[in-house]
Amino acid sequence: MKLSIRVLTFILLIFSAGLFTQDISKFQSAYYSIKKDELYSNLKFLASDSLKGRATGTEENNLAAKFIAEKFQKYGLIPLIDDLNSTQRKGRLKSNENLYSIDDYFQRFNIIKSKISSRNYLDLKFEYPSGEKKISFNYKDDFIVQANSNFNNLSIYAPVVFAGYGINKGEKNYNDYLNENGEKIDVKGKIVLIVDGFPQERNSESEFSKSKNALYRNPLRKMEVASELGAMALIVVSSPLKNEQPFNIKTQTRSKAFEKPNFYLPTQSTKSIPIIFVSENVAYQIFNEADKSLKEILESIDKKLTGNAFEFPDLKMRIELNFDREIISTQNVVGMIEGSDESLKDEFIVIGAHYDHVGLGYYGAMNSSDTGKIHNGADDNASGTSALIELAEAFSIEKPKRSLIFIAFSGEENGLLGSKFYVYYQPLKPLDKTIAMFNFDMIGRNEPELLWIGGAFYSDDIKKLIENSNDSTKFEMLYNTGLLNFASDQAPFLRKNIPSAFFFTGLHDDYHTPEDDYNKINFDKLERVTKLGFLAISNLANSNFKPVFKELSIDERKALVEQSLQRLKKFRKTKIQEGATEEQ
Repeated sequence: MKLSIRVLTFILLIFSAGLFTQDISKFQSAYYSIKKDELYSNLKFLASDSLKGRATGTEENNLAAKFIAEKFQKYGLIPLIDDLNSTQRKGRLKSNENLYSIDDYFQRFNIIKSKISSRNYLDLKFEYPSGEKKISFNYKDDFIVQANSNFNNLSIYAPVVFAGYGINKGEKNYNDYLNENGEKIDVKGKIVLIVDGFPQERNSESEFSKSKNALYRNPLRKMEVASELGAMALIVVSSPLKNEQPFNIKTQTRSKAFEKPNFYLPTQSTKSIPIIFVSENVAYQIFNEADKSLKEILESIDKKLTGNAFEFPDLKMRIELNFDREIISTQNVVGMIEGSDESLKDEFIVIGAHYDHVGLGYYGAMNSSDTGKIHNGADDNASGTSALIELAEAFSIEKPKRSLIFIAFSGEENGLLGSKFYVYYQPLKPLDKTIAMFNFDMIGRNEPELLWIGGAFYSDDIKKLIENSNDSTKFEMLYNTGLLNFASDQAPFLRKNIPSAFFFTGLHDDYHTPEDDYNKINFDKLERVTKLGFLAISNLANSNFKPVFKELSIDERKALVEQSLQRLKKFRKTKIQEGATEEQ
């Protein structure tokens, strides 16, 4: 088979730049080992009904891991988890068995599955000289709990501090943690009570109505502020200034969401505190007993835009929260191709894709009506996993100068837990010697010409590397990935300042539904994405160049996103015009 003129020209340019040293015939063999029929075969198995959506911790997820490990073994990848002693190895060599077993490729770890139970309590205790007064409230009737972190059972008994809307924009800006005299109020070891929403919410011209302040309005951000100040829990009440639905109606959706399980690593630390949404009745009892009007307090805050924090006299609150917990065992699949250059083989490039999905949709499904149905996750992410396998085969032929670590991550759908475990707890090669990470997630759908690349905000070198590797694959490159930069397994690497690229062909209506099936994959596109990944990784793996981690400024990010949006708009307009011309 001959190389196309474009591929041949690209290779010659690379050789002239001194980025490759292997001969063209060897490179050609590796490049053309990436075949859509193999991608099809691997993906069809991974996305088959027999694997039932590959949910983390299930037997079907384990079967997928075994399948990947068998491929790594076939292509001669070196496992980095070595539990065998030298005697066992020698015995295998003598018996002509595979030097490495399937289990050698498994980086095993545990996940905690935690769900709020129904055994939760909230009491108010007023301590007066004349005696005590206690008021108790019922879970779900008067309060619900958002506890999306790794909490053990909690028992809190503490004073209560009112902190307006719970917003702190800094010393010279609006701060709800100041009292009426402008002094900071101490919330350490106390329970903070705040109001949902933001100041002047009924005024569309309010500074807080603007999108740039959306972060401050978010309950999770308010929780982070209270936690950083040392609070034990965050109580959220509705604003009496707004005409809202009653607590029991408004919280039906919230309650269902909060009752879904959370997943985390056993050693994962947290600065989170529980967020407890309470009814109008709870709020009334607290403010009425203190002879204060919440409505009047909020009207004053909205008028002056100054803090009005205070501690409720004579009041302590008891909160008891209980969680049902389960340990789930799973594994990343890890193998390495050692570099061929003595001076470069101790530098590593990680190539990753997650192989888990949402199983039968009991968590992670887009539609609750699909619960119990198999979610095969063909695009998400059997596509990326198939690419990972093909890249392992290709590089087993090419043998690059730098070492390549291939990781099929588990637990991605549970919160990037496989990649977090590798990066934060058990990196199998030094992170300071890891020069880049390439992640493939959802790379088989949408327009054939379009490809989104995440990570460009944090390394212009990575962006240019991929663009310069695109001559033969001819993708229209887009960089408006936004929050998706941290929505897949490249995120932990980015947080360690490792230049990373995220290959992504876009969301679609079948995302996290039973309709994400293999017959909707564009295998020609999947092959091209995989080949582009090969070219970019090979370019880097065979050079002395190290990409630099450097965050773009806000203005540079805006410009890059705007360029991508304009390019996308122009592309789709052209396609519409071409379609109209063909119909004439």
